[in-house]
Amino acid sequence: MGVVGFDIGNETCVIAAAKLGGVDVFLNDEESRRETPAVVSFGKKQRFLGSAGAAFANAYPKSTISQIKRLIGKVYKEVEDELKLLPFVTSEGPRDGILIELDYLKNKWSFTPVEILGMFKHLKQIAEKNLDSGVVDCVIGIPSYFTDLQRRLYLDAAHIAGLIPLSLLHDGTAIALGYGMYKTDFSNSGPTNVMFVDIGHSGDSCRF
Repeated sequence: MGVVGFDIGNETCVIAAAKLGGVDVFLNDEESRRETPAVVSFGKKQRFLGSAGAAFANAYPKSTISQIKRLIGKVYKEVEDELKLLPFVTSEGPRDGILIELDYLKNKWSFTPVEILGMFKHLKQIAEKNLDSGVVDCVIGIPSYFTDLQRRLYLDAAHIAGLIPLSLLHDGTAIALGYGMYKTDFSNSGPTNVMFVDIGHSGDSCRF
């Protein structure tokens, strides 16, 4: 079995596995799409994840959590103005962190961004269904600007989801590896300079 890779974006997630002959990108269950919404929606009696969570966003706007990647490892006061633009309620938690407040199962709950990210266990389930086997070891893509704290929190979230990351791979490195795997017609007359532009939902980057 090839190693499974998870690219968890601010808006969507992509799951793939390296196999002989290339890389297979998995389709999700609900929409048979390569991209799965990075959404958790808390309904009256259960949670809805991914595409199902996105479908409930209009019905439960204050209990539908999205754009969680941009909150990982952030100090509450530094992003307080940005948090006011989100549809769900947040508050300042321990150690100046962020708490997400919501009503669920007739109780009030507070979750950290890491706990919400750890609920993306359905991504693991999508991979297992496509591979017809259990998935534990994986590689997770992260932005190159992530701090050591953000990297550790991603590892914590992975463990909550039942995953053991073999590596946290910078997005730019993953792009370059993918380019090198399939691009073989380089010029022999001298070095080739390549620019990789990554335009994401919450940030852009450019690498040479």
